[in-house]
Amino acid sequence: MTRKRSVVATITLFALTVMVATAAVSASAAKTPPKASAGYALVGTWDVTLSLPGQPPGRVLATFSGDGSTVESAAAPPALRGASHGAWERIGPYLFAVTRVFFRFNPQTGAFLGTQKVNATVRVASDGETFSAVSISEQRDPAGNVVLAGMRGTAAGTRIHVEQIPDRP
Repeated sequence: MTRKRSVVATITLFALTVMVATAAVSASAAKTPPKASAGYALVGTWDVTLSLPGQPPGRVLATFSGDGSTVESAAAPPALRGASHGAWERIGPYLFAVTRVFFRFNPQTGAFLGTQKVNATVRVASDGETFSAVSISEQRDPAGNVVLAGMRGTAAGTRIHVEQIPDRP
């Protein structure tokens, strides 16, 4: 009976050791800042300048979550377009594929014109503070038919950081 208890105690101790080690590794990984890992260098919020042929540069604020989702709002009148929603994934070291969709509206009438889908490839600089991107987009009418495709653009983003103030509540 003592030998059986010894085996059970050894197995239990081993299981607890594995659980503690796993928890320690998980906690350490959770504290790793996004820019320290090439896989998550895109996670965070960015101030982005867009360049589209024949148009003045535009700006957007884009947020990339650790779960692979992304949202973006443009410095454009809400009468023209809504915020975009989408997904992203790592495709190489500091290289990411992004797909976003937003609603388009007629600025005079407010009528729903359809959607615009933007597919982009983003390269984050090795310091994790800036990125450059190229994109191709298409517009669809309310029924989902492609009405314009192959629109190309470029973008440059700068990471937004917390700026603490000295005041405390």
